[in-house]
Amino acid sequence: MDLLRTEFDIHHIAVSSRRNIEEHALVRFIISTLATPEETENFVKRDLRVIKKDDKIIYTVKLTSGRKTRISPLDKKTYELLLKISEKKRGKERVFKYTRRQMDEIIKKYSPPGREYDFKKLREAVMKILKDCLFFEEDYIQYMLDGINFDKVVDFLYDFHPLYSGMWDLDDDEVAKDFLYDFKKYTGITDVKKIAEILGESENRIKKLLNAQY
Repeated sequence: MDLLRTEFDIHHIAVSSRRNIEEHALVRFIISTLATPEETENFVKRDLRVIKKDDKIIYTVKLTSGRKTRISPLDKKTYELLLKISEKKRGKERVFKYTRRQMDEIIKKYSPPGREYDFKKLREAVMKILKDCLFFEEDYIQYMLDGINFDKVVDFLYDFHPLYSGMWDLDDDEVAKDFLYDFKKYTGITDVKKIAEILGESENRIKKLLNAQY
């Protein structure tokens, strides 16, 4: 039950932040890459790269912390969002110009009612969900954080990371219906207008999805 609640919280932060494109990009960046605050502060436009390997396109970002550098995969949607918000920036210009306190406040703002996340808690929550998928002896999450065994990390994320599979979005109606069921259960909010406002969705779509649950 605790894992289910944690997954809902992450999903809530991911979708409700869509109301602000730059803040949404920040949230997805953290969730997709498990970036640290320093890596996020150091991220510049030219760090984004696309790798073509065996007829497969892999979206990546170079993350830097002190003297340590790692290459992390990115899900396609987050990659495209980062390109969009940085299209007018220079190659060496920081993409996110928030202070660490501002980043904490952004994540707090999109946390579910009665729950309070900051940068550290969000990052730890995503790692908690991913660690539950480690059925093998190899620790793919540690590989990711250490910037090693890239191909194995890519395979793991595309198989098990909910953001990479679209399970932490609302694009798919079935995913959205399941999320709305949990949303009502965990938040107690049932008013269609309020739900639509929080999630940045149209009232008509929320009504349609809620009616389709029965």
